[in-house]
Amino acid sequence: MTVLNIMVIGLGYFGESLALELAHLGHEVLGIDRDMEVVQRNAPLLTDTIQLDATNLEALSSVEVPSFDICIVGRGSDLEESVLITLNLKELGARNIICKALTDQQRKILERLGANQIVQPERDMGKRLAHMVSTSTEMLDYLELPGDYGIEEISTPRGWWERTLDELQLPTRYGLQVLLIKAGEKFIVSPPASTRLHESDILVVFGHHRKLAQFRR
Repeated sequence: MTVLNIMVIGLGYFGESLALELAHLGHEVLGIDRDMEVVQRNAPLLTDTIQLDATNLEALSSVEVPSFDICIVGRGSDLEESVLITLNLKELGARNIICKALTDQQRKILERLGANQIVQPERDMGKRLAHMVSTSTEMLDYLELPGDYGIEEISTPRGWWERTLDELQLPTRYGLQVLLIKAGEKFIVSPPASTRLHESDILVVFGHHRKLAQFRR
């Protein structure tokens, strides 16, 4: 795994969770927040923490912004703040900026300012949950991809038990491709057509949204 040098600005619920998970995955993480109490709480858990106001260009310039592989703006509740922080990062030579946005309007503004990637956690989680509760099969998770495609993690439907992928003809009948099967503690990546499915198997399938929706029905 490539170890990345990542700056996370704003250690609220989203930013703190993200920073801690990135650190847990082995990356070098600098956490920045205005609140000294928040900074001190995270100091033992992150590579480094700094208390400063990132909307202030002079204050943020004390950090070697270009040295970071990724700069993440975790503050999204205040549009003016996220705009100022993004502008400051661009001014200081940030190489890759990821911003949190709460609305589509905020996303568009941040994109125009030069953010490389925008995440909308509430919207994305809402869409994932909608897919999970609207299916008659037991869908365990959902990941949206560009181009109207998605990946779903599902329990093996009863009608598929003890049948092989070749017998089921999923690409032809459903327009779905099985990417991975979790069979107990074993993972079968790109399973061959002869693979037989069992009741306890978990499938990761790929397909167009329309085909996934037809499959659920």
